[in-house]
Amino acid sequence: MTEPADRSEEQELWQAFGRAIGFTLAAILLAVGGGILLIVVAAAFFRFMYGG
Repeated sequence: MTEPADRSEEQELWQAFGRAIGFTLAAILLAVGGGILLIVVAAAFFRFMYGG
C-alpha cells in the first residue's frame, strides 16, 4: 500500500493517535466482553452442576 507524499506530519500524528485510541478501546471491549461471557458460562455450569 502506497502512502500519498503530501501527507503532513500533523496528519500522520493524528492517524497514529487514532490508531492508538482504537486499539485501546478494542482491547477494553474484548476484556469486558470476555469477562461477562465467563460469568455467564460459569453461572450456567454451576446451575446444571448443583441442580439450581
